[in-house]
Amino acid sequence: MKLYFILICCFLFSMNANSQKVKEIRAKDAFEIVNNRDLVNTTIIDGRSAEMYADKHIKGAINIDAFKDSLTTELKNYLEDKKIIVYCTNHRRSELIIEKLKELHYNGKIIFISDGINGWISAGFKTIST
Repeated sequence: MKLYFILICCFLFSMNANSQKVKEIRAKDAFEIVNNRDLVNTTIIDGRSAEMYADKHIKGAINIDAFKDSLTTELKNYLEDKKIIVYCTNHRRSELIIEKLKELHYNGKIIFISDGINGWISAGFKTIST
């Protein structure tokens, strides 16, 4: 019986150790996090296409198109960051990026702006173009 208890505890601990926590927030709540972030250890990823990113994006965000074949390679450059903030237009691209970060065993904190760039703009926050 004691052996079963130990095995179950080990199993539960290993499941918890491998699970990545994602904090889902709305744009209006992300504003302070984005503007007060540690510039060295935090990356903001805009998962949309290069054209959409060039049209408007959050200042300081980098563009990694979630639908490109280079997604894994590009994300590997940010695995040492303590925090990654992810957004797109809708959930699909952000979800792909988050799943890939999990597959790559990213250990930092992931913040997902659930209402994306549209929520950012609706909240009255500025974007920039390139």
